[in-house]
Amino acid sequence: MSISRRAFARHLTASLGLGVAGPLRSATGPKGSVIKKFEVIPAAVEYRSTFRIGRGLVGGKGAAGKHVFLRLESADGHVGWGATNTVPNWSYETLESVVGTLEHYLCPLALNRTPFELNAIKKLMDQNITNAVSNGAPFAKSALEIALLDLAGQVSGQPLDRMLGGRVREVIELCFALSVDEPQAMAAEARKFPACRCFKVKVAGDADKDLKRLRAVSDARPDAQLWVDANQSYAPIALERFLEGLRQFPMVRCVEQPVRSEDWFGMKRAREKSPYPIDIDEGCFSAFDVARMTRLEAADLVVLKVPKSAGVTNCLKSAIVAEANGLGLLGSGLTDAGVSFMAAIHLYSTLDLLLPAELNGPQFLADMMVEGIEMDGVTVKVPDRPGLGITVSEDKVRAARIRLG
Repeated sequence: MSISRRAFARHLTASLGLGVAGPLRSATGPKGSVIKKFEVIPAAVEYRSTFRIGRGLVGGKGAAGKHVFLRLESADGHVGWGATNTVPNWSYETLESVVGTLEHYLCPLALNRTPFELNAIKKLMDQNITNAVSNGAPFAKSALEIALLDLAGQVSGQPLDRMLGGRVREVIELCFALSVDEPQAMAAEARKFPACRCFKVKVAGDADKDLKRLRAVSDARPDAQLWVDANQSYAPIALERFLEGLRQFPMVRCVEQPVRSEDWFGMKRAREKSPYPIDIDEGCFSAFDVARMTRLEAADLVVLKVPKSAGVTNCLKSAIVAEANGLGLLGSGLTDAGVSFMAAIHLYSTLDLLLPAELNGPQFLADMMVEGIEMDGVTVKVPDRPGLGITVSEDKVRAARIRLG
């Protein structure tokens, strides 16, 4: 018995729970899901406390985070949201560049298509904004992909994790970050979160001072695992003293990106000298980077971040390549507000991470700009609602709009 391609497509669509197959449905999704509008909203998201890394200030009171929110609307009125933070002293994209890239180059590619054409839209994105050695405008591309996935979930009634193959855990435990500060101030911050079992300890490239920071935090929370993050602040030649000093801290689990992002040979040297696994972050933006880094034997662990990967599905590709090469996975973020925060929550629910995910938006941001995050202490429930599973506080986002030009 033979079956036509059209009949098979109708059967497959119905079996996936995307609605009743029929004349209103095409191979790319319901006609009503065609994207007709987009709106890019740059917004200031206030901080409740200062967050500083080895390369400088990320945000704080009087220094709001610069985020970009993206609203997609389909012909039948479904809405999908995407977002990204911009941290130019972490990676090169600025608020202005993300807004311009989305408005003039990327979002028009999604018009008159459905969110179920994700691969085709991603291909067009990479043609319009070409990848360099690693990635091209990944933060902007990430915002659009998150919005497409959220919209696809709203139309199909499926939570995002299910579109990735389904979760393997119902809650995600978080790791919080300890901002670069005086040793006792960092220790005091660690004491504020007794439920937190793992801290990402930011260090700043001064071996003696950084070891004092770790001593203070370790003494304050001897029960907590320590994920050390240098954010590229060490020169390779000055790193050995710091790495040798780490041997006195048995709760250290890894050392992240100790040298400049482009210095892969410096990473290899650090890995050869370190008593603990070395993880790569700023030096690894794509699955291609993971493959190259593996060949160079430059790290033991890969830090996943949705925005640097140009979205959820590319981040998943990096995870697959890492696992295939025997590398461990760590999940992180960029002080994300609720939209991009929940995209990471859904993704990380499908993966086996070695430490709690370092998603510190709830720790540092005064408002996550969404409703519906179910958080208990330092654990977040993976929602069952469609798409991202949250409701964007649209009035707050619009009230926080940054006027450009």
